[in-house]
Amino acid sequence: MFKENVEAILSSLNNMVSTKTIIGEPIIHGNTTIIPILTASFGFGLGDGEGSEPSRGTGKGSGGGAGAKLAPTALIIMQGDDVKIYSLAQKGTMEKLAELVPVIMSKMKKPGEDD
Repeated sequence: MFKENVEAILSSLNNMVSTKTIIGEPIIHGNTTIIPILTASFGFGLGDGEGSEPSRGTGKGSGGGAGAKLAPTALIIMQGDDVKIYSLAQKGTMEKLAELVPVIMSKMKKPGEDD
């Protein structure tokens, strides 16, 4: 039973992890592409046991659980030939990105606009 529980949990974790989990779907608008980079953390635990008590008899039990956490850690922003990587883990980065949003939005071309 223990082996089956381990295999079931590892199979589920394997199905959750892919390159799309770590490198997010690109957001494309005009000549600007934004690609989010994520950090994935996984954990799991299992337990198995049995016991007997003269007045109650014998028993067996097992259980398990798993968890996952995805957190954005960086953004790759490509505009034409210009590529920049912004780390979201460094202090003050979110504030810097908030300041850049209007600049990036003003540089993004609307579909159908000429150069």
